[in-house]
Amino acid sequence: MFRRAGRVRAIRPAGADAALQLALRDPLINALAGARLQEVAHTTALGQEFVASGEESAPQGLLWNGVNTSPLSANQQALTEFGRYLAGRTRRCSSMVGERRAIEALWERVAQWWGPNVREYRWSQPLLAAMPDAELPVLPPAGLRAARDAEAELVFPAAVAMFREEVGVDPLRGDGGRGYRRRVGELIRQRRTYVVIEDGQVLFKADVGALFGPVAQIHGVWTRPEARGRGIGRSAMAELTRAVRRDHAAQVSLYVNDFNEPARRAYAAAGYRQVSELATILF
Repeated sequence: MFRRAGRVRAIRPAGADAALQLALRDPLINALAGARLQEVAHTTALGQEFVASGEESAPQGLLWNGVNTSPLSANQQALTEFGRYLAGRTRRCSSMVGERRAIEALWERVAQWWGPNVREYRWSQPLLAAMPDAELPVLPPAGLRAARDAEAELVFPAAVAMFREEVGVDPLRGDGGRGYRRRVGELIRQRRTYVVIEDGQVLFKADVGALFGPVAQIHGVWTRPEARGRGIGRSAMAELTRAVRRDHAAQVSLYVNDFNEPARRAYAAAGYRQVSELATILF
């Protein structure tokens, strides 16, 4: 490892706190990978999924190399070393995601090996946020609330529809959806799934997919197709922001594909503003 990638090494438990401190310098950009780092910081999975560049007590960058490949707070030297580290290795991830500049730098190194398996490039994904001091618009009520445990079977089809539409693959494939069903149920039990339900149908759903420091990152936003164009998404997003601030974290963020103009208009109407740009490569 050291011969191929210079100072890149697996993060040990002794280096977990320094790694977390580095990631927390920019929790908005690092929310997804940072949440995973925080989750495994004191487990054996830490060194299996995360590596660092630089000294253990003062890393210059981190890399999550698990279900996703994501650089965290990496300077240019660290990105170069991470690119060398990944080059020629068997891909473990289903996507590369992170700040666009960092993903572009890594992709230059690994495209030769990983490029043939790419499903889709999403180079421009505005990272949006409703900051704690941002005044939220007053919109017609949507009736948003946290989903209840007993509603898991009602929410699951909406989650599947969202995943197919957004990611482009079927979460029921492979294990018949057992793993995805567990994830949906887990988020509901943690009071991290919010819904608008009318007449026994989920009209809107969204999840707090990642919690890291002061940031809650929203994932899985979905509006029922026949309910679109009626303003439900805008109203629900404004209510969601208030609920997440109350229940989870002061800063609420999400990222969206640049070509998804209806969603971008809805987020802007709900008080979200762009703070950075991410990129995702899907395999």
